[in-house]
Amino acid sequence: MDSGRRRLRLWLGLGTAALMTTQAGLAAAQGATAAPPATLPPAMQGGEGGEGGEGGEGGVDADRALTDPLAFTVALDVMAAHIVAGRDVYRAAPDSAAEMFAHAIAEVYALMEEVLTQRGVAPFQDRMDRATTLAQDRAPAETLTQAAGAILAALQEAETHAPSPGATPAVQLRVAVEMADRAALQYGVALRDTDKDEPYLDGYGLARVAALRGTALLPGLRAAGQAEAAARLEEVLALLGAAYPTSTRPDHTPAVDPAALLAASSRLRLAID
Repeated sequence: MDSGRRRLRLWLGLGTAALMTTQAGLAAAQGATAAPPATLPPAMQGGEGGEGGEGGEGGVDADRALTDPLAFTVALDVMAAHIVAGRDVYRAAPDSAAEMFAHAIAEVYALMEEVLTQRGVAPFQDRMDRATTLAQDRAPAETLTQAAGAILAALQEAETHAPSPGATPAVQLRVAVEMADRAALQYGVALRDTDKDEPYLDGYGLARVAALRGTALLPGLRAAGQAEAAARLEEVLALLGAAYPTSTRPDHTPAVDPAALLAASSRLRLAID
């Protein structure tokens, strides 16, 4: 193992300082707005809500999440992706926003509720129900944004209950990579299913969540001398930003080659493995 790899392992094995930095970055951001390898753990396989569908939205593994911090945090981020997407699209498409909030409940929270309870997380479905109702009732955008923020705050608090060793920098980096992978795969689905808005919006949420975590982790990677990992992460985040520039699907020709996006995502995974 070369010195660069050793430094990355050391940084990933550290924890408290980098974890606090990452969580602070996520808290600040909450007020704003190649196919995966066959060896992916169960938390990263399957379809939406574990149904075995196609595309990149991916599923959650509630059984594994009870004891695996990676599976646990992946599930939280899949919920967050729906909430961020719903919040950001609300002004343009309130019905789509309501669907995103409802999907977060039916496809993830319902599967994870017992796990969250066992991990000591206070229930927060009522916050998600409220956001769904507000969107359906065409509430003022500011009210909807505050409701979404309350859900994201609950998800951030839930992350502190992740199974041992917790949502360490190692776990958070791999979650960011997983969200980027899913967003890259979903982009291909969105380009194919041009008559549907949901695939693009799903990918948008995944991309935004990947950006929140990834941007917060970059300083720690650079401080650890991990120029390659940081560069690959920045590359993927830049491509995802171009692929999903807004919460509504652009009318123009795609700005990103989906094959190039998948390749960049694969390079990122290789850089941290």
